[in-house]
Amino acid sequence: MTGSFVLNDMMARGPAIKVISLPRGRHQLHTMPTNAGYDRVQDASYCWDGRRRGDTPFVILQHTLAGEGNLRFEGRHHRLNPGDTMLLLVPHDHCYWLEAGKSWEFFWVAMYGKEALRLQRELLAERGPVLQLTGQTIEALATNIDTLIHTPQLTAGRASALAYEALMLLHDDLCVQDPTLPTSGSCVVATIQNHVHACLRTGPDKHSQPTDTDELDVASLARIAGLSRAHFSRVFTRAAGMSPAEYVLHERMKRAAHLLEVTDLSIKAVSLSVGISDPNYFSKLFRRAFSLSPSEFRLSGFYVNNLGTN
Repeated sequence: MTGSFVLNDMMARGPAIKVISLPRGRHQLHTMPTNAGYDRVQDASYCWDGRRRGDTPFVILQHTLAGEGNLRFEGRHHRLNPGDTMLLLVPHDHCYWLEAGKSWEFFWVAMYGKEALRLQRELLAERGPVLQLTGQTIEALATNIDTLIHTPQLTAGRASALAYEALMLLHDDLCVQDPTLPTSGSCVVATIQNHVHACLRTGPDKHSQPTDTDELDVASLARIAGLSRAHFSRVFTRAAGMSPAEYVLHERMKRAAHLLEVTDLSIKAVSLSVGISDPNYFSKLFRRAFSLSPSEFRLSGFYVNNLGTN
């Protein structure tokens, strides 16, 4: 990238990784980096599964400079090419990796805290996990991460400020108001609700085909609504009180609870029926929704009446 002096310096110095472990003060900071770095990987053992990195939520921001990476996000495959920026939340149903015989060059920062998680969820709902940023934003992020890596005696306050600045760079680049004319939120919500319910009703108690995950991702729902992804997410969230992704997950869990109560399907079959391919991850989501595992819910012999059925 011509004129990107910090990026040029970063690549010239070679791989550098900094684990940021600072003593916590009396006041909790809302954004704090945990590690940052620049790396070139060529070993196909490079693979990170978002469901197997612990239960403490954190955010990953990773920008591809050269080579090619792979991301599986909620069942959909993405190729990460130079210029692509990946934004992820852990724990989550995703995996990113390097193919054998390939290389991948990138810089990244990982962070935790209420503000980091809040903004990440909003951006993910509106934009998805692969972002297209301006050259100016990429250079500013590189400067920010390079400062994190190479600042001696980094204090907690300075580290938090740098992490928050990275979030604000994303905000300023991506969160521009959509000029699309206002759309009726109630009509959008009704259209999407009907579509989601129709998809989830095609589980194995009706016929043998599992739910197609791609039909329920935010990009597909936005196309059905006839809106850009960002504008659709804003309209839906404002009208429904939750993001499209949160609504779909809520409906998946309602459908799963119904199937557990009225059928003798295995946990794996119920998981596939609601479009979640990993039964272990499904069980984790179900417990988060109902405070019971799927097996415990079935044995309890009751259905949560105020959720209804799909």
